[in-house]
Amino acid sequence: MKLSLQLLSWPLFQMDVNNAFLHDDLHEEVYMTPSPGLCQQGEKIVCRFHMSLYGLKQAPRNWFSKFSEAIKTAGFSQSHSDHSLFVQEKGSTLTMVLIYVDDIIITGNNDKVIQGLKLFLQQQFHIKDLGKLNYFLDLEVVRSKVGIVISQRKYTLEILDDVGFLGAKPVDFPMEHNLKLTNDQGEILNDASHYRRLVGRLIYLQLLDQTSCIL
Repeated sequence: MKLSLQLLSWPLFQMDVNNAFLHDDLHEEVYMTPSPGLCQQGEKIVCRFHMSLYGLKQAPRNWFSKFSEAIKTAGFSQSHSDHSLFVQEKGSTLTMVLIYVDDIIITGNNDKVIQGLKLFLQQQFHIKDLGKLNYFLDLEVVRSKVGIVISQRKYTLEILDDVGFLGAKPVDFPMEHNLKLTNDQGEILNDASHYRRLVGRLIYLQLLDQTSCIL
């Protein structure tokens, strides 16, 4: 309980890694066919990667491994319950780092230690300091007198705007009553990617039970 009360006043900072997957070191031999125009007619050659590249299956795993090794050299320990969380505890000073792909959140109870950590990360990688945390994974983060408010309002409005329902009125049952759907009725979509994207965004929207919550 004491820790929860202390966290209410802790600052939250966000950093963004530029071209995160390009920082990776490859531990396997990976080759690719050269782009058209790089080879002479009849020439058969391949290119071997010395560094990681976007699109490689190994890229996300290698990047996280490289970041983990770097942050551990700074005295951080990886959480056993959440491997994306790294914690450093020195006496009364506690610093936490949370990473999701190329987005990093930093918090703690010592401003000097946090600034030192930022400098360390900038020396290790190409990182942009975004200042205080405002948005993270389409979540709006706002600090209030009672705690931290996390809201999906902006993300919800973006979805409504994309599908053209920004000014639509809410209804209790958003489809025709007693409607029976069959496989042989209706028109087939020319491009189902937009529909699939919408379904995926709605699923992500339901990750929080309510539109907003207070921590």
